[in-house]
Amino acid sequence: MQKQTKTPVFQNSDGTWGHLTKTVNPLICTIEYGSSTGFSSKEEAEKSYQKSMDSYQDLLSMLKKTRNVPFTFSEYLDYWIKEIQAPASNGSSTLARDQWVADLIIQPHLHKDMLLSCITPNYINQILESCQEYCSNGGYYAYKLLHKVLKSAHENAYIPSVDFQEIKRYPEPTRKAVFYSTDQFRKFLAEASKSSCYLEIQLALFCGLTSAEILGLKYTDFNKTTQLLTIERIYTANHTEKGYQIKKLSGSRQNRILKIPSFIFHELSKRKKENKLILANQPSAFKQFICLGLAAKIKSSVTFNYSLKRISSAASLPVVRMGDLRYMFAQFLVNQDFSMEAISAILGHTKLSTTLNFCSMFPNEDLKIGTVIGDSLDPFLGTRMPGCKGAYL
Repeated sequence: MQKQTKTPVFQNSDGTWGHLTKTVNPLICTIEYGSSTGFSSKEEAEKSYQKSMDSYQDLLSMLKKTRNVPFTFSEYLDYWIKEIQAPASNGSSTLARDQWVADLIIQPHLHKDMLLSCITPNYINQILESCQEYCSNGGYYAYKLLHKVLKSAHENAYIPSVDFQEIKRYPEPTRKAVFYSTDQFRKFLAEASKSSCYLEIQLALFCGLTSAEILGLKYTDFNKTTQLLTIERIYTANHTEKGYQIKKLSGSRQNRILKIPSFIFHELSKRKKENKLILANQPSAFKQFICLGLAAKIKSSVTFNYSLKRISSAASLPVVRMGDLRYMFAQFLVNQDFSMEAISAILGHTKLSTTLNFCSMFPNEDLKIGTVIGDSLDPFLGTRMPGCKGAYL
């Protein structure tokens, strides 16, 4: 997973250049974050940045040596993830969650760094407050991670004992999504394959589409040769005279192209034959859409969830909804070590914080979709982007 970092050298709106700075304050053992601007060229800013970083590293090394402290808070957080948590992790979802909490929620929202031995409850509370402001569950997950990190630091004699009573706790998010274990998932698929909504279920579970996106799909959105699917519209029912709205997604993050599993096209071919029979005896304004009901009109999301209820009951499983299938898809991507940025793009989220909130609902158990359906999901999604594990176009 890639760590989210700010670009150290940047251009201002007035055309001048600047760079980020780190300044050591030896009196209170902190590293202040700031910036230096007013440079006439990028090269000048880069030269100044390198000079400032060299000076920073020298001063920080001197402070660490004087105080006999090997880490700053930020450095120890990185060290704990890579050298302590990763080797001891039993489940990839737990490690992945810890990584994105550290790299995407905590680290980018530090207002300043501090020698590890000098941290205080007030310093930790400021971090948690910033994390909570960034995304609605940020404070809870940052607290949960830092509790483990600080306990480890104390056990390794890097810090004195921490009074967690002085550190603010944030409420645990309410988990509304339903997740299946691998065995439950296998039973669900066996029963779902008998459903008239099996194609829609596959599109939610193996492509991460919303109900509105699925209802808006046309045959022309699928390219069997390249295995690409274009999401460019959504269909929603409403209380207008027409009773529905079709909204184009041009220019939005939802307007995306995904490479999808080959078995989707097999089910699509079956659906096309079924729809042809429906359209044989009645005209329809929706003949190019894939989700047709018996009346030659587009199905409703209520139909999907009713089908899922019947499937779940028949398989003696907890009842799931279409949204739960999308959560399971995202959980699989996390377990496959896709970057959070890639998952955000695949799901069509506008903000990364939305994806972080979305993924905070995952249980600790890994969902091993690949063991259920074999190798047909490899490669799972489109072109891999340079420098990150993930796939989208």
